[in-house]
Amino acid sequence: MSFCRSSRKHWLFLAAAVLFEVTGTTVMTLARSGAWLMTPRAGMALMFGLVGLSYYCLSLAIRGLPVGVAYAFWEGVGLVLITLVSVLALGEAMTPTHLLALAAVLCGAALIRRGTSSPHARHGGNRNAASDRPSGDADSEDI
Repeated sequence: MSFCRSSRKHWLFLAAAVLFEVTGTTVMTLARSGAWLMTPRAGMALMFGLVGLSYYCLSLAIRGLPVGVAYAFWEGVGLVLITLVSVLALGEAMTPTHLLALAAVLCGAALIRRGTSSPHARHGGNRNAASDRPSGDADSEDI
């Protein structure tokens, strides 16, 4: 099943969550090594802020995406991007085993998405119907 168009903003929130996570992890590594313009303490503070933003964006993403799909993509794509940053920018080694593992992670995320039905499909395709909403949840789609 495919996810309906209304979840496009949720995919954007998920992409932002991944980018904040990757940036925060990269900042942590650079600050820890002392190879950056910030002190280690300031770098760690920035890292905590970026990771916090990542979790916030992830929480917005799961309002319209299944939790398993969002988490699989957040972790999978984040892991691949962090690995690429570490290889391309930080000089870490990339082995064929690493490449195979990264491909497996991405395939796993894609399979989880493919095997997960849309929340809209489970509710008969009419997510905004009053009967589909829990009481007191009238504004849950407003972000």
